Amino acid sequence: MMTFQLTENKKTLRGFTLLEILIAIFIFTIISIIITQALHAALNTQSSTEKSAARMRDLQMTTLLISRDLEQIIDRPIINAERAQEASLIGSSQKIIFTHGGVTNPQGELLRSTLQRTQYSLLKEHLIRTTWEVLDQAPETKAQDRELMGSIQKLDFSYLDQEGHFSSSWPAANNTTPLPKAIRITLTISNWGTFSQLYLISGAALNALPA
Repeated sequence: MMTFQLTENKKTLRGFTLLEILIAIFIFTIISIIITQALHAALNTQSSTEKSAARMRDLQMTTLLISRDLEQIIDRPIINAERAQEASLIGSSQKIIFTHGGVTNPQGELLRSTLQRTQYSLLKEHLIRTTWEVLDQAPETKAQDRELMGSIQKLDFSYLDQEGHFSSSWPAANNTTPLPKAIRITLTISNWGTFSQLYLISGAALNALPA
């Protein structure tokens, strides 16, 4: 009788050593750091781009409003809240207040004028546009402030008289005209530098309107 002996082949199962696991964890950590830094840089770039785009929109809107207001200045003095007559335009190097046209009133349905009293000034690095509901004001007349743009380090106005000279205030000394020929506004914006624009005053050639 023949006897068969079966021999079972045993396979030796081999796992990772501790050193191999540590090396894998180290490589994974390095890759994770690189990916995280790249993602962080991409997010920062996107955020910076969005902020720059928003500031550019603010600047465009601001210059559009300033252009619309200044180029429609007219010679219309007002009565202020203290019941004193105030010139059509009063300006310094830091602030300007004036009367201008261009306020929409479709078909005259609203009980108000198409003229408006407006002021531009700088408050804590923010350009503020202030308007009044009526030209001739009463003590209870309220002003409305609107913030146009921030991060403005400096605001400067200068006024061109009939002789072609710029002045830092208006009415200018020895000048008899109620309005300047042009107004130059200069904005110094953080991280952007200086922006300057000259606006011609079409109302300077018109006769004064009755108060």
